[in-house]
Amino acid sequence: MATTTRRGLREIGECLRVDAADVATLCGALGVASLDGAPSIDSLDGALFLDTETTGLSGGAGTFVFLIGVASFVGDSFEVRQYVLPDPDRETAFLDALDAEVAAAKLVVTFHGRGFDLPRLEERYLLSRRPFPLADLPHLDLLVGARRVFRLRMGRVGLQHLERDLLGVTRLHDLPGSECPAAWYAYLRGDTAPMDAVLEHNLLDLLSLPPLVAALSDAASGRAPAHDVHCAGLAFARSSMEDRALPLQLAAAERAEGGDIRGRAHAEASRLLRRRGETDRSVEQALAATRSDPGLPGPWIALAKHAEHAQRDPDLALRYALEAERTLFLRSRARSLKEDVAARIARLSRKVAGGA
Repeated sequence: MATTTRRGLREIGECLRVDAADVATLCGALGVASLDGAPSIDSLDGALFLDTETTGLSGGAGTFVFLIGVASFVGDSFEVRQYVLPDPDRETAFLDALDAEVAAAKLVVTFHGRGFDLPRLEERYLLSRRPFPLADLPHLDLLVGARRVFRLRMGRVGLQHLERDLLGVTRLHDLPGSECPAAWYAYLRGDTAPMDAVLEHNLLDLLSLPPLVAALSDAASGRAPAHDVHCAGLAFARSSMEDRALPLQLAAAERAEGGDIRGRAHAEASRLLRRRGETDRSVEQALAATRSDPGLPGPWIALAKHAEHAQRDPDLALRYALEAERTLFLRSRARSLKEDVAARIARLSRKVAGGA
């Protein structure tokens, strides 16, 4: 199919224009950023999109991978290829087909591949006493990125939830994954008709992967809703990419409609600025956080520390510390943090009393 084919609100080919290193950071796959020795890659051209269907979720010798769906960009097309295991005794040729696909790939893209697809495939290779071709291939598991970026806004980040909420796609008459094994068993008995629904289910899974890459890229570049931009900034900060994280938090704070996410973004921006030594801007962001969401303890604590040590104003520091204590009582179970704030209040109270 053409790269201009739409999957809901997005074209499949949009993912060819994203910075793969950004998406890799959100997915916790930093090795993609140094593929072929380059500092980053700006395209997923050469990626192998992969999705499997199996006879069970738990794995083991009795769990077969009976369908491997792969897709890749070839010229102006997005080509999908599906391999069905026709009989357990013919698994060698089945795995040979995957070997050939992987040999031409620069990286693999999955949804939940880290926890499901790759472990099930690796088991079959282990039982066949052959090396696993995906072991050293860079891997983007989009579920990891979805959990980091979209869960705060959406709650549930299953593939079909993301299709509906991000892509504007709702599947009709889709075969539930739990019914796919029965279709394969019927196929082995000579009834091939049920496998058509399995192939359709697998195809729809594959077609959703490139648009999800593009959606993650939007969050990384600040073009997504404030919740997603804030969460993308947290992911960059977690990867020690604070220069990328700070602009995202400032953008999230500016466009957020609700005080809760605006407060979180201001608070994180304050923390990042404080680490950079930009004290005045850090204080401004902390104050903005307290105005947006007075229930966040972090900004109050930061302001208390600044007032005590930089401004030399124990009265102001005590007021901030008491606000922090109030928020911790209402919203936090962090015992050690509560103890730290209580000790700070006691010390500041003595300073204030001594000064009076």
